[in-house]
Amino acid sequence: MEGQALTDLSAFNDDERARIIEAPGVVMKGAIVADGSKNAIAFLKEVTAGAKVFREAQRHTNPLVKAVALELKGRGDTVERDRELPFTDEAMTVALKEAEGAVALLRERGDAADAEAYADWLLRLATEIARAVRSKEAGFFSRKVDISEGERVFIEQLKAAVGR
Repeated sequence: MEGQALTDLSAFNDDERARIIEAPGVVMKGAIVADGSKNAIAFLKEVTAGAKVFREAQRHTNPLVKAVALELKGRGDTVERDRELPFTDEAMTVALKEAEGAVALLRERGDAADAEAYADWLLRLATEIARAVRSKEAGFFSRKVDISEGERVFIEQLKAAVGR
């Protein structure tokens, strides 16, 4: 049925539900470290961009994406809380693995439209975080780019992980 929740989170066991709900936050952390920057101001801009995508998801047209975003909000797991630089480069590897697992689970046990909307949401999250800070790629005299090489590689790997 068009517009109805086709994949209900209650259809998954606790571990599966946790994987689906936690993957967006893990992807956010992976996207933040993808540029290799340890700059606190850039970090805050990236967290703010991620928070905006999470807030938009709370009004998403896809019921599953909306349910996941509202579940995160209800738990108090907001991206605004993560205002320190605790993330390591390992966050990218974890993000790719968790995103791949969550989308595969949704494709296997959920509705295809929900799985695709969820995958698109993860990609939008990573892309908006990457675009939050313009960076110089090759040093002081180089031009600024919207998405750094590290971010571009992470987004391409994320696309492959979620089958896009």
